[in-house]
Amino acid sequence: MNDSELATARSAGEAVFFLRSLALQRGGVTRAVLARMRMYAQAGIKVRLLLTSHGVREMHIQSRIRKQWELPDSVEIRYFWREAAPGGGGAPPDPLVAAREEPGFTCFTEQTAKGAVVRCYSDGLLAKSKHLNKKGNPVRIEHHDRARRVVSREHFDEEGGLVRSEELNPDTGQVTMQRWFDRSGECWLTNWQTEYGSAGATVRHRPSATAYDTYEQCVAEWVDEILAEAERPVLYSDTRFHDSVLLDMKHPGARKVAVLHNSHTVKPHRAEDATKGNWLPLLTNLDKIDRVVALTHRQRDDIARRYSGANVVVINHPTPQAPEVEDEVKREPGLLVTVTRLEPQKRLEHAIRAFAIASKKVPDARFDIYGTGSEKSKLKALVGELELTGKVRFAGFTDAPLAKFAGATATVLSSWFEGMPLVLNEAMGVGTPFVSYDMNYGPAEVIRHDVDGLLVPVGDIEALADAMVRVLSDPDYAQRLGKCAREVKERFSKERWRTEWIELLERLTEQA
Repeated sequence: MNDSELATARSAGEAVFFLRSLALQRGGVTRAVLARMRMYAQAGIKVRLLLTSHGVREMHIQSRIRKQWELPDSVEIRYFWREAAPGGGGAPPDPLVAAREEPGFTCFTEQTAKGAVVRCYSDGLLAKSKHLNKKGNPVRIEHHDRARRVVSREHFDEEGGLVRSEELNPDTGQVTMQRWFDRSGECWLTNWQTEYGSAGATVRHRPSATAYDTYEQCVAEWVDEILAEAERPVLYSDTRFHDSVLLDMKHPGARKVAVLHNSHTVKPHRAEDATKGNWLPLLTNLDKIDRVVALTHRQRDDIARRYSGANVVVINHPTPQAPEVEDEVKREPGLLVTVTRLEPQKRLEHAIRAFAIASKKVPDARFDIYGTGSEKSKLKALVGELELTGKVRFAGFTDAPLAKFAGATATVLSSWFEGMPLVLNEAMGVGTPFVSYDMNYGPAEVIRHDVDGLLVPVGDIEALADAMVRVLSDPDYAQRLGKCAREVKERFSKERWRTEWIELLERLTEQA
């Protein structure tokens, strides 16, 4: 960016982003948000990040993320629960809450890697489990019924102050109600959860009683207060929860942008399938959103065909520049990798079943799976069932995905749906071709079939296995794909990505 572009950017107003909370082990949406925050801040634009829920070790994680993502001190990070509560959020720490022995309970302490768990029994029954950090402060406390099921849970800040409590349905584990506490120790906010898991009716008790139809309305009121002095802030919603916050805001000068990170349709996620319920607030109120940013042309076109008045533009993810990674990492013949969350959306059972077929034709093949998630046990059981133990390795979370990609022959994508996963650019940028389902959305935007990767019909495990065999059994072919894959650095350059986001903010700020 030249000096003239920088000067224009600095006068372009401010960029406001939303996340529910911060965590070190997060997926593509969080990384995409942080990358845009850093880019705008480096361009001299005022940047704010508004966190609308509560997470563990917030100050520690905030410090780590600032350093990891090179976010300058000028980037404001604000917390709804801390600031919207009268006098500040979080009750004062109570020493009894953190105690490892309590009157009336029989307590047992088990040391853990993160601190300790204190299990407290009353009348011979497990009553509660205290999860303490290494300082001995409570992180959360779980209360149990006679069947040891969790019926309520309390969450604390880093110093051991109570932030919120949850009531749970013991049969499903779903949260049914949350209460939030202020510095006086009183509950200042209550919100109920709908049967679909979203925050529903909300009541503010202090400093004055106010009822809201949704939790998002209460958050929107706080955002309006924060931005009261900002003339034309540009707000970016990267999740469908935060679309509702934008729609509920009353700031007269706010410019509202929704960014799409996955498919808007229900399973099997074709263009003609029904729209997901949590997308309807956005897609039925497009006249109240200044711009919608899709990551792929296919999704832009699909939305435009279904929803009139959709002001959708396309800004692809950029490709990271990491020449040192390829110099330092040796590529291993016969190795497939995937870096993803171990969640149902990623449909890793298809990748594993396809690998089981492929490995019979390429006996030396191996498959490393990086990531964490709720399906780990299920997937490990499948590996055992298919007699792949020793060939398929669950390697856990990695904060060095480029190195993992650079060391592999190819990488695999078998999801039900995506938006435009960052891993496409990351892997191909270091010369690692993809074997992927042609799902909505993303793979066909980046992968050129039989040029820099292989696309196969969605859900066709046999075709996925054949593609694996093709790259694993022919090193010269895999190398040719990898060489062409590196062109992604020019096709989806960081410079173009930066220019497109800066120009979007400028256009919105200039609107009367």
